Amino acid sequence: MHAGDPVEGHTIRSVDQSLAGLRTHAVEMGGLVIDQVSSAVTALLERDVRLAEVVLSREPLVNDYESRLDRDSLTFIALQQPVANDLRVARAIARAGLELERVGDESKKIARTAARIGSATAHDPVVAVARYLRHMATLTATMLRGAVRALDEADPALAREVLARDKELDEEFATALRQLMSFVVEDQRFLKPTIDTIFALKGLERVGDHAKNIAEQVLYMVEGERPRKQATAA
Repeated sequence: MHAGDPVEGHTIRSVDQSLAGLRTHAVEMGGLVIDQVSSAVTALLERDVRLAEVVLSREPLVNDYESRLDRDSLTFIALQQPVANDLRVARAIARAGLELERVGDESKKIARTAARIGSATAHDPVVAVARYLRHMATLTATMLRGAVRALDEADPALAREVLARDKELDEEFATALRQLMSFVVEDQRFLKPTIDTIFALKGLERVGDHAKNIAEQVLYMVEGERPRKQATAA
């Protein structure tokens, strides 16, 4: 095809439209997953079983988003035979969908904990680290939003902002763990709910890891900087 060939122009438009569709789908999935994290933590803090059940009921929708992203990205690659840059975009979006699906899994686990942990007591591990849970939930939501936006806008600066926030999240997690260890040493009757609370905190730390993985995919997509070996925690 020579320059200005209408067939070539149609092909370019088709590729652009397909990638725009994939991006839109990823952004929609990101919004759902961010809400899942926030709702799961709220359900845990407020002992809201009904809200926990809402989170659990939406988990299949998260999985459907990921399946569609994976299918559509493979279809795009097979039918459009994109050039290297467009191929990296499609792969990054598909990988982002997988990472977001894993965030959904962490939200599901926190919601399940919220559904079974029972009412608050005078000595309650969740209450003991409520401030850290809230702060970690806020941090992870910020990281996820930044990562999805970086993917949508192909913005490496935004991706690096996400990576820079990871240290603060890790520090908050470590501080919360120390608080819980002190709590359980004082009264071992609350060992089981303390363990459940530790898993909730760990789940939020993993959410941050998945946001980092998306940000690293953006850097690879835009700059060809290969991501580190990524966490596979489910």
